[in-house]
Amino acid sequence: METLQLKCPNCGASIAFKADRQMFVCDFCDSEFTEEEINSANSGVNLEKETAEPENNPENDFGEHTNLYICESCGAEIVADENTAATFCHYCHGAVTLKGRVSGALQPELIIPFKINKDLAENTFKNWCAKKWFLPKSFKSQAQLEKMAGLYVPFWLADCEVDVSANFEARNVHSYRAGDYMITHTKIYDVQRAAKMEYRGVPADGSKKLDDRLMDAVEPFDYKEFVPFSMNWFSGFYADKYDVDKASALVRIKQRMEQGAQQVLASSVKGYTSVSARNKNLKILRTDWHYAMLPVWFMTYIYAGKKYFFAINGQTGKVAGIPPISIKKLIIMAACIIAAVGAIGAFVAGGLI
Repeated sequence: METLQLKCPNCGASIAFKADRQMFVCDFCDSEFTEEEINSANSGVNLEKETAEPENNPENDFGEHTNLYICESCGAEIVADENTAATFCHYCHGAVTLKGRVSGALQPELIIPFKINKDLAENTFKNWCAKKWFLPKSFKSQAQLEKMAGLYVPFWLADCEVDVSANFEARNVHSYRAGDYMITHTKIYDVQRAAKMEYRGVPADGSKKLDDRLMDAVEPFDYKEFVPFSMNWFSGFYADKYDVDKASALVRIKQRMEQGAQQVLASSVKGYTSVSARNKNLKILRTDWHYAMLPVWFMTYIYAGKKYFFAINGQTGKVAGIPPISIKKLIIMAACIIAAVGAIGAFVAGGLI
């Protein structure tokens, strides 16, 4: 069975994709290569060539070159190429063990390669921490930074054609004074709007283990940098296995389209003092699906028995996360404030005596 390990054409050492250089780089001789050069040099590794087998099934090919790692603590399933070493779970920090080949997994159609490397991700994290006074000391430790993992997150992207309609209550209010009285006239209007709209690439992450709000917070991604999926991009990174099907993803996607459509329709209701939505309706006429992998630097921190999640968009560097708060630091700060207030009070009282 052929392996997915990529070899340097110059020295034969292993190579991996480097986000900061946007090239495949040999760690031994520092040679750089494009994906086309790697595919050409590593004959037998290139997925386009391998899929030219008798069955010509890309799903079988994808499963043949990926391993599935299982966390014994939380049960998370992590997809990695067959050369990635098992280390820790980026969800709970538990040890992960190799379960076996990925079977029946749908091969992604598109992927956005990492542009933010780990050094830049760590610096971004440190800058983010610098603005938070009450973080636990261990949250900013080097040991914690070493657990930051580059993760390709599965996303469903929907291209939809929809019919939308909404009713709005619009008011025009006019007030004037008549002698000792203030008179207000209010006219209420029933305003209706309807339109046909097209959406492109409405995203919903395909992992139940990831907080949807966290993934929403690191958006948007620049779709202009999508490239056709190749296992080469997995080199040096993890990938999550999707466990949310299209039907479940469509519920979230429809909610996002409804919110966007209502904003568009409401923006067309002008010339009134106030406008409020009464009801809205969205009917999906057509949906085309795309399955994509999007880059995220991900880290989990456990403090006082609670998990905290931190994410960095691996393409744009946008950060998201809710920081833990050190109770010890809060108590010290409160004690300092009380002491300072007491000292000021004693000084004022002493001055008045």
